[in-house]
Amino acid sequence: MKLPMVRSLVVLVLGALLLAGCGFHLRRSVRLAPTLQRMHLQVSGDNALTRQLATTLRLSGVTLEDHGGPGIAVLRVPVNSFDTQALTLSGFASVSEYVVYYRVEFEVLGTNGKLLIPLQTIRMSRNFTFNQAQVIGSAGQQEQIQRGLIDDTAQAILMRLRAQGGGVVGKPAAASSAAPLAPGHH
Repeated sequence: MKLPMVRSLVVLVLGALLLAGCGFHLRRSVRLAPTLQRMHLQVSGDNALTRQLATTLRLSGVTLEDHGGPGIAVLRVPVNSFDTQALTLSGFASVSEYVVYYRVEFEVLGTNGKLLIPLQTIRMSRNFTFNQAQVIGSAGQQEQIQRGLIDDTAQAILMRLRAQGGGVVGKPAAASSAAPLAPGHH
């Protein structure tokens, strides 16, 4: 072997070892329970979350249906919202750092219309620095942060579907918006 090829191979192997050692792993598709293999999405607000959830679920083998019905689970997302707040101020009371909050609530109705996964909340946030000299860049940075939060949230929902999608829990769908019962009273 020539010396440049050996160096390239060594760099490639070291890079792979470093990525494996730091916990980096490619995302894999997750296989969901049979009761979640056909699903209808009901997402309020942002279409980006709908698109990301659809992609994530399809990669996991889920068939997405245009409408709910017998034999079709329903993933409902009634809350899907971003909020941006100032985090730090620099001289002359101008904002130098922001935090973007993302809040999503979801629940799943099983194929029989009963609550399969009760209402859950996912909250995520990211900080970003605002540069007065690069206002356009800052807007693009905020959009990129929002896309990352949407992607991470879709993955978090998928993991919760995988962990909790085995059997029916909770009340029928018609009563799902009622106040929760006190512990020990079902």
